[in-house]
Amino acid sequence: MKNSVSSKLPLILVIFLVIAIAVATVLENRYGTHYALQHVYGAWWFVCLWAMLALAGCWLMYKRKMWKQPSVMLLHLSFLVILLGALATYLTSHKGMVHLREGETCRTYWVKNEQGLYTLTEDMPFYLALKKFQILYDADGTTPADYVSHVLIATKEGKEETTISMNNIGRVKGFRIYQTSFDDDLGGSVFTISYDPWGTAITYAGYLLLAISMIWVSISRSQKSKGPSPQPSPKWEGVYDLNARRMFNVQWGTILLTFCGIAMASYMVIAICRSPLVPILRSPFLVVHVGTIMLSYILLVVSILRREVLRPAVFLLATGIFLGAVWANVSWGTYWSWDPKESWALITLLVYSVPLHSKSLPWFNSMRNYRIYSLLAFACLLMTYFGVNFLLGGMHSYAG
Repeated sequence: MKNSVSSKLPLILVIFLVIAIAVATVLENRYGTHYALQHVYGAWWFVCLWAMLALAGCWLMYKRKMWKQPSVMLLHLSFLVILLGALATYLTSHKGMVHLREGETCRTYWVKNEQGLYTLTEDMPFYLALKKFQILYDADGTTPADYVSHVLIATKEGKEETTISMNNIGRVKGFRIYQTSFDDDLGGSVFTISYDPWGTAITYAGYLLLAISMIWVSISRSQKSKGPSPQPSPKWEGVYDLNARRMFNVQWGTILLTFCGIAMASYMVIAICRSPLVPILRSPFLVVHVGTIMLSYILLVVSILRREVLRPAVFLLATGIFLGAVWANVSWGTYWSWDPKESWALITLLVYSVPLHSKSLPWFNSMRNYRIYSLLAFACLLMTYFGVNFLLGGMHSYAG
C-alpha cells in the first residue's frame, strides 16, 4: 500500500499543479498579471507544490533504483536542476524599469511594490544614459523592423557606447538591459532592468542536461527496439490476419490524425505570415522554436492511435518550450514569465508526460485506458493552441 501511494503521489501533485496553473491563467485574464503572480505563481503554497513534486520524484527514483538506467536518471535529474534554477531566480533575482529621455542619465531603476505599482527604487552599479532612440523600417518605409536605443553605460572602469534593441540586450556587471517600449514622440525609451545572479545559469545547465538526456534516452530506446521479428506459425495465421486488419484501420486513422495535426500547424504558419512580423519576432529563434513546437503538436495528435510516438512528441514539446524560454530571456528579460501561452504549454507537457510512467501507473498499460486519457489530454492541447489566443491573450503574438 505504501509503495502504491508513493508511486502515485507525483501524479497527484501534478494534477494539483495543472489545476493551479489553469486557474491562474483565468485569474490573470480577469484581474491582471500581478494578481496571478501574487496569489498563485509567487505564493508560498505554489512553491511548496513544486518542492513536494521534486521530493516525491527523488523518492520514487530511489525506490525504482533508477541509477540502473543512467539515461532515464539523468533525464529526471535535469528537471530537478531546472526547478532548482527556478527557485534561485525566485529567491535572488530583481527586475524593474527605467524610463529615459534623450540626453538623460540615471543610476536607479523602479521596482514594483506589493500592489504591483512602480513606487520603489533600487540602485544600479553603473550609470545609464540615452543618447538617441530610433525606429528602423523595412524597405517599404512603413513597417517597423527594429526599435533601437543608442546608450552610454558608465562604470568605475570607464564608459562604453552600445545599442540596445529587440533581441539585442545590454549587459553590465551582472545586469541585463532590454528594450521594452518608447515614447510616442520617439524622444525616449523604456528599458527593463534584470538581475539574476544564479537562476538563469542553473536553469540553462538544466536545459543542457535535458537535451543530453533526451538524446541518450532516444538512442537507448532505439537500440532496445531492434531485434529479429518472430515468424508466425500456421496455427496463428488467423490471429495475425485479424491483427493485420486492425493495423490497417489504425494506419488509416493515423493518416487522418496526421492531416489534422498538419492543419493545426498550417494555422500557425498562416497566422505568422499573414501580416508583417513585429520586431521581437524577427529572430532566428522563431523558426526553430515554432517549428519544434509544431512538430510536437502533430506527433501528439498522432499519438492518440500510435503510442510509440508519444515519447518523441513529449521530448520535442519540452525542447520547444525551453527553446522558447531561452528566446524569452533574450527578448523579454526573463526566461519564464507565466504568460498564458507558456503556462498552458507547460500544462500540456505535464499532462502528456503522465502516460510515459506506466511502470508507476499500470492503469496506462491498457491501450483502451491510454486512448481515453489521450482524448482528454487532447483538450489541453487544443486549449494551448487555440483557446489561449481567443480566450486569454498574453504576450505571445504571431503577427503585427
